[in-house]
Amino acid sequence: MILWAAVRLLFTALLGICLSARGEDVPATMTRLMVKVESPDIAKDSFAAQAKRILRAGSGYCRIEENPDLANGIHGLLITNEPDSWMINRLDKTARHFVDQGPTFNCRLPIFGNSDEIKSAKDANRPLMRLEFGREFEFFKEKSGPPHPGPVMQGKETKVYSADWEGWHLFLFTSGQPEIPVAVVRKNEKTRDIIWYGEYLELPFDPQLFAKPNDVKIEEVR
Repeated sequence: MILWAAVRLLFTALLGICLSARGEDVPATMTRLMVKVESPDIAKDSFAAQAKRILRAGSGYCRIEENPDLANGIHGLLITNEPDSWMINRLDKTARHFVDQGPTFNCRLPIFGNSDEIKSAKDANRPLMRLEFGREFEFFKEKSGPPHPGPVMQGKETKVYSADWEGWHLFLFTSGQPEIPVAVVRKNEKTRDIIWYGEYLELPFDPQLFAKPNDVKIEEVR
């Protein structure tokens, strides 16, 4: 799970990792989702366990919003509008600006990416990093067979897709028609991590949500 404490390492590792040239029109829609992580490594009452809002559109637009972390003086916001990205602290109104050097551009939102797992560009290009927020169905429909009836989760009847990948058992639980994610789970013999979805919507694209931030002091990062 992407946590703000790990965003800088993750973001740096992903800068040069692109799947296809952008070369696309402005998207018509964007995906907005709200997620929270449940893991034995994360205390339930900790800041890391709080919900995060994520938006993505096309291949070049991503946004991660966090709640204020007053203990550490951070209100994190990450905006990517390829080739530009801004890592923003809304509490002290500062930002760091990064420019992707290409030659191809594609923002990345791996579900299971943290500072322990992504320390280099090589780590960021591992197969499991292809499981991304907003592209969950693409991954599982490629790796999984047809879904099976799943358990009731958060009061919802579910279907479940499953795949084994890089030593993990992976599951996507969905509900509704059209299907939307309820949870993504990875587990092995030692641990189990769950990503819970509180929201998953397709909305008209709003370019202002991916624009250069105003009213902040911006540091250029070369």
